[in-house]
Amino acid sequence: MLEIVRQQMICIVAPGWAGGAELPKPLHDGLNAVLRDVAVVHFASIGLLPALTGDPDPQPSLVLELAVEEGFRPYDLLYRLVYHPGGAMWALFGSMIAPNVAEPTAQHKQQLLDKLMSWHSIADGGFVGARDRSVRQIAMEKDLLDQTRIEARKLKPKYGNDRTAFALALSRWAYANPDFGWAATAAPRSYWRGKGAGIGAKLAYPVAAIVLWFALLGIVWALPRAFNWFFGEPGRVGKAIEHAVTKTTECLFTMSWHGLLAFAVIAFLVWLFLVPLPAQFVSWRRWLNSVQQELDRPTETLSSLATYVGGWVIGVPLLLAVAACAIAYTLAPLAYALAPVYMHDVIEPKLPKLTGLQITLIAVVAIAAVLAIGALFYRLNRYFTGLSEKFFHPLEDDVPRAQQIHPSVERCEAELVDGTQHMFSLTELRGPQWWSAWCIRVALRIVTFAGRVFFTQGWLGNAPGIHFGHWHIIDGGRRFLFCSNYDGNFGGYLDDFINGAAVGTTLAWRWTELHPREPALAGQPGVAKPRSFPPTRFVVFRGVKCELKFKSYARDSMLPHLYHFDACNRTVDQINLATGLRDALFGERNGKNDDLIMRAIET
Repeated sequence: MLEIVRQQMICIVAPGWAGGAELPKPLHDGLNAVLRDVAVVHFASIGLLPALTGDPDPQPSLVLELAVEEGFRPYDLLYRLVYHPGGAMWALFGSMIAPNVAEPTAQHKQQLLDKLMSWHSIADGGFVGARDRSVRQIAMEKDLLDQTRIEARKLKPKYGNDRTAFALALSRWAYANPDFGWAATAAPRSYWRGKGAGIGAKLAYPVAAIVLWFALLGIVWALPRAFNWFFGEPGRVGKAIEHAVTKTTECLFTMSWHGLLAFAVIAFLVWLFLVPLPAQFVSWRRWLNSVQQELDRPTETLSSLATYVGGWVIGVPLLLAVAACAIAYTLAPLAYALAPVYMHDVIEPKLPKLTGLQITLIAVVAIAAVLAIGALFYRLNRYFTGLSEKFFHPLEDDVPRAQQIHPSVERCEAELVDGTQHMFSLTELRGPQWWSAWCIRVALRIVTFAGRVFFTQGWLGNAPGIHFGHWHIIDGGRRFLFCSNYDGNFGGYLDDFINGAAVGTTLAWRWTELHPREPALAGQPGVAKPRSFPPTRFVVFRGVKCELKFKSYARDSMLPHLYHFDACNRTVDQINLATGLRDALFGERNGKNDDLIMRAIET
């Protein structure tokens, strides 16, 4: 599943670029023609990556970013591009294969294709905003939206404010228009945007996996008995096999139940502390909010330092203790199976023997203690209002300098001010690099899974407007390349991540840093001083919440593009609006679809 998402976003990193810092206009035009003819590429960008520090060959690398439709393997896509009669890919990369060949032969093209495959990198993680849309579909739905708005202006005087009649008239017009026959079929949706969009479908997968696991254990447990029933009483070997299978399956069965019960108890405790208690106690809610805030603050403040130290002294040991108890409870059947005499004669006598009544009383006392602590905090907040306000003062940040943006990056942003913006970001992996690469890949798989299964409507967390965002670990695990095509401006784009997807963004970049580097070529940005990603706490806190530091770090990592291609030039909201109009016009007539039609033509 994740491979499908990752293959939609490709970067070709070609080392040894000997060209200049600009691509000639004929090459721009040729690339545009090729990409429009192939008609499966949503976005494409070209940039230059500075040479690695200490590299004996200081030539930059040429990076080609491609964001494509779902379902295309990299080889199939590159084959179409290389063998296109326009020859733009040879004009771009041919000098690296055969410098003096202007008209490539079939052998040259195959060499280029093989070389591009060796240079290509599918995304280590990524997010697709406007999902399940082909380039052709977006263009056709845009035309449907434009034509519907024109027809709506004609019908407005006749129907006035009668929304139902107005929507019905537009629907009849669309059905009668032969140019829109394709729209009578509902817009394609993948499983997670269609039938699997509900919470029930998402929960069905883990529930089904659990049921199948227990069913498998039951089948394995029953197999020896079925064999004996069919063939008769087994011999000594058969009885030994039956005994081993029985003991193993019963042990796994008990361990599975123990693990489920431990997970359920932990989930209940998390829910209890994060949902009912904050809802019942204002002081508890304020305490949780303050802890979240303090974990994102600089440690120079007294309250932040106290929270940080308290987390290490109390929070981490408590979480480790809970995890240890859950693991011990889950693995207890295995210990009894492997060392029954030791467990029965040595360990079990030392364990407390509690009746159900005693366990219930302990639970009641624990709940009463939690309520008493909540009431105590409530009283303290009432009596020491001034001290409380002083302790929980607003978030502060420290930034040593104002951010300077390189003119080449500003120029690229100005060129795209009326369209979809683009970003290249290049950082280095923090040492040890193998560990940083492993951690980043794990974090990116989580982000990719969340985007694929839960955030299916063009929002990543609460961050809107991302068309394609993808991360690549390149240069043998030494550098980290981030590419993004997004709506709006850069400052607002980062604000959306800071406020809406802070945890995922911190996880993606926390193992990176900026090393001093020379510009790829004259007129390109370099890095004069080493920079570190803003420090994090407990893996996911702070980080990008150090807003100005994070924005400064992101700006320093940015590289300009030499070429940018946008097949549709539509925002995510516009793409979703056009798809929704298509389904509303040709769907059943109801109030929801009527409202969507009116909203689409009035927007």
